Amino acid sequence: MLSESMYEVDPVWLRRDCPICGSSKFSSKPESSARKPAEKMSWEEAKGYFIGLRKDQVFFSYFRCTDCALLYCPWYFTRQQIGILYSEMPDNTMGEDKSTVSKTQSTYAKWIVRDGADSGAYLEVGPDIGLVSREIIALSSPKRVSFIEPNLSVREELMDSASGVESVEVADFIENLQNNEFTLIVGVHVYDHLLNPIEDLKNIHMRAGAGANLSIVVHNEKSILRTVLKAKWPPFCLQHPQLYNPKTLSNMLEKSGWSPRKIERSTNWYHLKYFVGMGFSVLGVKDKFSQFLPDVEFPIRLGNLICLAVKKESI
Repeated sequence: MLSESMYEVDPVWLRRDCPICGSSKFSSKPESSARKPAEKMSWEEAKGYFIGLRKDQVFFSYFRCTDCALLYCPWYFTRQQIGILYSEMPDNTMGEDKSTVSKTQSTYAKWIVRDGADSGAYLEVGPDIGLVSREIIALSSPKRVSFIEPNLSVREELMDSASGVESVEVADFIENLQNNEFTLIVGVHVYDHLLNPIEDLKNIHMRAGAGANLSIVVHNEKSILRTVLKAKWPPFCLQHPQLYNPKTLSNMLEKSGWSPRKIERSTNWYHLKYFVGMGFSVLGVKDKFSQFLPDVEFPIRLGNLICLAVKKESI
């Protein structure tokens, strides 16, 4: 276990216990650390690295909880700092063509509803511009749709994704929702961003109807890509206070009132030019090659997990 007195950290940062099991014990050394760890920076310095991919990516060091094995950041932004950083975030396409990103979201949506999940009362957490919700609505025609999305800059596109639905509401936080008894809840790349994912999932559990389904997508810190890229793996970034693998994801769901039905690797679509260019950027190599590649798209199981869980009667 790390002796915190021997690890110099700027006092401006939040000190966190494990967000799944609450343990204060973690590995003696970080499992992944940036060349310039964020916890040793000032707030003014670190916030400038919040958006974008760089050769020398800045992030808070990731340690392994010694009790439940979650990979997480014991030091991170405070809630107030997070509010400032997320208030005017750009959309999550990261420069990729939206039609290509839509193929990925369509793949998620088809996976979610293929087993007949009832989406009559649909809730999406962190929908961004609504690419997944658009596909869910087209596939299953829910009567009620609710969104939890505090980013005001994406609201117009988000509402457009639910045009034609009888009842639509958007709230900044789950406590502000008017609707209840949700039958399907979805969160794509949300739970690796939350400070207290267990608390949020329990709150959703209270608002879900009997037998409701929950589906989430997260990065897989046990993926081959993470092993190959090490600290240059893109999900090691300032936006992720914790990262999951199949075991820790299942553990989080069980502790918050959800029984996992299946956890699988998900499929993502990319433009070949964008994918190669992003790879050069991550590795810090000047890209003189991608412009000559054909303008084609391709699917790949790159390193994400998708799961479907059902609500337990009690937590």
